[in-house]
Amino acid sequence: SSATAPLSQLKMYSFMGGGLFCAIVGNILLVVSTATDYWMQYRLSGNYAHQGLWRYCMSNKCYMQTDSIAYWNATRAFMILSGMSCFAGIIAGIMSFTHFSSFERFNRSFAAGIMFFISTFFVLLAMAIYTGVTVNFLGKRFGDWRFSWSYILGWVAMLMTFFAGIFYICTYRMCERRRGTGPR
Repeated sequence: SSATAPLSQLKMYSFMGGGLFCAIVGNILLVVSTATDYWMQYRLSGNYAHQGLWRYCMSNKCYMQTDSIAYWNATRAFMILSGMSCFAGIIAGIMSFTHFSSFERFNRSFAAGIMFFISTFFVLLAMAIYTGVTVNFLGKRFGDWRFSWSYILGWVAMLMTFFAGIFYICTYRMCERRRGTGPR
């Protein structure tokens, strides 16, 4: 029994490490996706153009999105909230790594997992809003268009934050099982 304790702790640290890796990569992708100007590419009067959440670019010149359009504002807000909750999850995840104690009332692994799931939910909302409006409105306005790499990074970030949440909830479940208080 004493030989299985270090093994279960190693497994827990492996899950936390995997969760932190996914979360850090996810947070970087969220920031890059939100900040870059390649959510959509299209042709406008024969010229190549692309746009992000903050700027649009035509003929090698970029301009700020000055219109206060609800779907852009919602997408921006949910992407920012997603990045913030992912960052909070990373902090909680690092704290659960460094201050690990199985006798805490407040489990940092659980808190990190919940923050990653909240981040996943926010980025899902952002991507769904952007996708729906783009396909139903902008896609009809521009004939030759496609989603681009900034947009795709948003979806990849969503998967990374989701898996970070899974890893941390699994860590929490292992911790509870080790304490003997969790469901078996």
